[in-house]
Parts: sequence; structure tokens; C-alpha cells
Amino acid sequence: MIVPRPTRVVYVNHTGAVSGAERVLINMVKGLDRSAYEVIAIFPDDGDLGGMLRAEGVRCVPMPPVKARFDWRPGQLWRAFTSLTRAIVSLRQTLSKIDPDIVHANTLRAGIVVSVASIGTGRKVAWHIHDKLPRHPFSMLIRIAALLLRPARIMAVSDSTAKAFCGPFSFQGRVSTIHNGVDLSRFPPKGADKQSLRQPLGVPSGAFLICAVGQICARKGLVELVYAFEQASTQAQHMHLVIAGDVVFEHERGYFNLLRLAASAPQVAGKVHFAGHVPDVSGLLQAADLLVLNSHEEPFGLVLVEAMSSGTPVLATRVGGIPEIVRDQENGWLVEKADTAGLAKKLLELSQSKALLERTARQARSVTCPQFSLERFHSQLHGFYAELMPHPSQFVGRVESVSEGRS
Repeated sequence: MIVPRPTRVVYVNHTGAVSGAERVLINMVKGLDRSAYEVIAIFPDDGDLGGMLRAEGVRCVPMPPVKARFDWRPGQLWRAFTSLTRAIVSLRQTLSKIDPDIVHANTLRAGIVVSVASIGTGRKVAWHIHDKLPRHPFSMLIRIAALLLRPARIMAVSDSTAKAFCGPFSFQGRVSTIHNGVDLSRFPPKGADKQSLRQPLGVPSGAFLICAVGQICARKGLVELVYAFEQASTQAQHMHLVIAGDVVFEHERGYFNLLRLAASAPQVAGKVHFAGHVPDVSGLLQAADLLVLNSHEEPFGLVLVEAMSSGTPVLATRVGGIPEIVRDQENGWLVEKADTAGLAKKLLELSQSKALLERTARQARSVTCPQFSLERFHSQLHGFYAELMPHPSQFVGRVESVSEGRS
């Protein structure tokens, strides 16, 4: 007897902690047609990712954590080697049991582990590139690994990220850009009553509220944002700033302390509010008058689209994939990175330009948001998976003997 079987896709993540790449993973599995796909996730059970994926009906399988960073110290190198080796051996055994059609590595570290674990198996492998590789010899080794460990395909979250990943090499059509998608229904436009959303944050009625949303880390430029806010607020006493997010990786704990110190300056005391981790940022985005993403580097910037969908205008730095979303003075505003004075000037200008804010927000919501919808994302993702399969007809479903079913 034969029965139809959906395409089996395994997602591999090197950590169970949730940051930007993991949010994209959750969005990926949310919209997949489960009649066409069987979805399994493999990752270390060391964070919140497991609970979030299980809530979406995803089968989760544990693997050893991957503790590998860009560090030349002998102790760190040995730690990275042993960590990668354990993960590779474990994953190879797990994939042998699951026997997937496609293995989707959701991070760079996962890509290395997946490709090495799949040597000699003929598995279809995809690397999902969420981050820009730093200037480091390890980055060149990662590029070489991606070139040699065929037949891995590369999927980047922005053209900027794709270009940075390729570096001096030509991947001969093996790299595709699929911009991240947002479930726009989760970010409805703001209503007339914003104060009920602001009150729990301690923001007074009539304040011009700026918000920053994301993990607490140096890359997000939050200390510089507080400095710019301090400069601007000397001429705009009604300004308040809410920072929503938490430290995801422990090595950023010191940066968080610096951020709190900057926010305690007399000029801004009581005007900078730390909201911590906010599970659903929709309410915060609706309460804000402006979202600021002051990153030094940003591969994409999901929160920009989320804010646009909420009817909140955006101000961001001209780095990474951000200009692929934000067009300066059309659907938002761009400033140069590390330009604290320029950022302060723009904050002051926008705090006094209500009509301009509203006009730009309408343009962003009506024109830009549909280009980054979850539906568009899944349509392109399906096409990417179809290209990985040897026969397009197998993408929708195939037949296999029940007696030969996979474990």
C-alpha cells in the first residue's frame, strides 16, 4: 500500500536562545503548508526556542550546543573544535534516523555543522545567512567551507548580506536573496487612544515617544541613541525614550551596564524607560510616535516593517540591509551610522513635524509593507525549496511504502 508523503524539511539552529534569526525561523514554520511539508527542528534545548516552536506544532529534537566564536585564543579554539565535533557527530546520527529531504541550516554555525554532517549523504542543504561576516580570517574559512561543501545553497536575508557573504568569491548562482517576511496581521495600525498603552511604561500624556526594540547589544547603537536623545531633549522637553529588549548573550552584559549608566544622566533621568523583554511588541509600536533603529550593522531589520505596519514612522541608519527597506524621506528616514549629532538633529526635527510623520507612515504602510509580507516570504521560500529538489513534482508530495516508512 502506498500513501502520499509531504516533503520533510529539517531546520537546524546552533542555539536555543531567541534573537533575530530565531524569530525568522518561527515565521518560516508558521506559514508552511503542513500537507505539503513535514517540519522538524533540531537545536540545543538551552533557551525559549523550543517552547515557541512546539506551540507551532513543530517536532523538536535536541542537539549539543555549538560554542564557537571568532576568537584565536587556544582555549577558545579548543572549545570551538570540541563543540563543533560533538554537534556534527550527534547531528549526523540524528539526520540518518530522520532522513530529511531538505536540511535548512538557520545560522552560519549551523551551516558548517550541517554541511560536514551531510558529507557523503547526498542531502539537500541550505545555509540561511542572517548576519554579515566580520573582517576576520575565520570568515574566509567559512566562505571556503561553503564553496567546497557542495551542494549547499545559500539563502540571504538581504542583498547586502549576500554580497558580504560571497566576498571575493563567485558562488555561480548558488546564492539567493529572500527578504524576511512579517505577519502583518499581528501589527495592526494604531488607534486614537495611545495613552492606555503608554501608561504602564510610565510615559506621560502628550509626550513625543521614541522607541527602540531589539536585543541589547553594542551592534544596535543604543548608547549612542541615548546620547542623541539627551542632545535633542534639551530643546524638546516633551521627548521620552523606551528601550524594549534584553541581553541575549552574556558577553553583552557589560554593554547593558554602560547603557543604563548613559540613561541615568541628569538631563534624561526619568525620560528613558527600560521595558525589558516584551513578548508582543505590537502595543509598544502602536504607542510610539517614532521607531529608531540606530544599528552599526543590520542584516535586515524586521522591526522596521513591524513598525511600518503599526503606522509608526521609522528612523534608521544607512547600513546593511536597511536601505532595502527604508527609502530616505519616502517611507522613513536614514542617518549615517555613528553620527550622534546628526541623529539628535533628526530626532528634534521629527518631533516637531506631526504632519510629515503621518504622511510618511501612511506611505510606508500602504506601499512598503506588502513587499515584506509573510505571504510573499513563503511564496519565495517554497520556490527556493522546489529548486533544491531533484524533481519539482516531488516538492508537493511523493509516495512511499508504509513498510519502508522513516523513523
